[in-house]
Amino acid sequence: MVTDEECRSLLHAGSIIKPNPDISGIGVMLAFLISAYVSFTAVLGAYISGMVEPELLASVDSRIMRIRSRVEKHPRIHRVLRQTVLAFSDQQIVTGIAIMIAGFVGLHKGDISVYHYQIVLYLAWLSSSVHLSALTLLRPYLNAHPGVKAWRLTGMLVLFLMLVIGLVPTVSYDWGIVSYSGTGSISVGKDQPTGWGMPAVCFWGKAYGDGVNNDAPIGYILLVVSYLWKVGDLFAFTRSLYGSGVRRPLERMIASALSKPARRYVQTRRRRWLWQFRMLLVPTVPLIAFLELLASFSASLWISVLGLVFGTVQVVVPRNQNYEQIASQEDEWGFGQLVPLVLLIQPLGAISEHLYTGRRMNANAQANGDALGENRTDARDEPQVRSQPGESKGPTTEARTAASERLKVLIEILGRTERRQTLHEIGADAQRSLSDVLLSSRLLTVLVILLHLTLLFGTVLILFLDVISIGILRGQNWQFALLAIAFYVAASWGTMLLFAPFSRLGRGIAEHREVFHEEGRERS
Repeated sequence: MVTDEECRSLLHAGSIIKPNPDISGIGVMLAFLISAYVSFTAVLGAYISGMVEPELLASVDSRIMRIRSRVEKHPRIHRVLRQTVLAFSDQQIVTGIAIMIAGFVGLHKGDISVYHYQIVLYLAWLSSSVHLSALTLLRPYLNAHPGVKAWRLTGMLVLFLMLVIGLVPTVSYDWGIVSYSGTGSISVGKDQPTGWGMPAVCFWGKAYGDGVNNDAPIGYILLVVSYLWKVGDLFAFTRSLYGSGVRRPLERMIASALSKPARRYVQTRRRRWLWQFRMLLVPTVPLIAFLELLASFSASLWISVLGLVFGTVQVVVPRNQNYEQIASQEDEWGFGQLVPLVLLIQPLGAISEHLYTGRRMNANAQANGDALGENRTDARDEPQVRSQPGESKGPTTEARTAASERLKVLIEILGRTERRQTLHEIGADAQRSLSDVLLSSRLLTVLVILLHLTLLFGTVLILFLDVISIGILRGQNWQFALLAIAFYVAASWGTMLLFAPFSRLGRGIAEHREVFHEEGRERS
């Protein structure tokens, strides 16, 4: 075990990394990366192709992202995708815990370097990303199989606690730097001592003179939010708790703020109340768009991809920086590197077996169906029962109803609500009308797309800066995260100011009916 004096000396002088292929060999790293990305790709493919249960799709998914569940039409494809995610995530639960145990043992002995501890920590992080991606898709399956759900959650809880504890040494501002003096380059020579080579135990509970890294909370926030979000979504109780403790109070606040000028406008038709209503829409509708996105399947995908790419950067970039010092042993394809990759065949075998079994079951079901079909009378030969007049609405009635709904605007619906009602407590008819107005509005669609673009470009920018600064500069990512939030607020508020008066969300009653009738005349 190294002493504090030795640690302080190594912090300034640095140390050369001793290769350890059992931890950061090419085969070990590829096995973790392949399983993580295959699992996420399967979940993403299931979402895009509609191979998810309808209960997993929120209004944003179905009405804005245009995702339709096709599970009933293609059950075998859905089962194969589900089995793929199950197989890879089951394997990663064990390997993630195992590699964290190896890291803690090395930390206790004092013989694991900062570089290798970084690899251990974020390979386990990638394992956790596999489980979180799996939970996004497997909620109905796990709720139907409580035994599988129980042991999986137990394994995830163990890995989560290990990651929370394992992140402690990384909070130091001096963690993972090439040179303490700040004069080093991003590439490390073969015999160049660096901060990556010093013992990781030197940072256990110590931040030294530079203090705590400003970016340290980002890792903890991403980890904790990911687990709370994904695990909490498995239980009806936690979903209900979120609705009663977060969602509905926010909706009550929004409804209370918007209803007052809306009622005054409906009663008096004075334009000053209409403009006050429009000004209140500027901050509230972007908040509604954010809440709707949070409830969607696509938001869960964003959480998964953020954790996945963040973990990948923390593994790949340090390896490339220190490549000259570790390549001689860690790039050799020995037994220890081939075994992790060969073990990836096991999930593929389970998937192939499930695929073959599913085909055989479908063939048997089809044969049984053909046999039964020979004994049935063709339904087309039977007389058809005609519906009597008045039994259902005719096309004219449905058209009139649809036209009536399209005549309604947001201010009209909220202007007829009672005080202190949430957006989901205003009666079935009004609720349906309000939901239709919000989700059919092009303005809300623009705001949701703007949220996706903000997440995309914000993530790319932060990760790019992380790539070029790891080992050289720390503690600036949080500034760009705040900048991304400020960009969405400014862009969404500006969009509302410009386009709300021309949308169903911000038009007056008479204005909307004039526009509606003009559009009807153009179509005719």
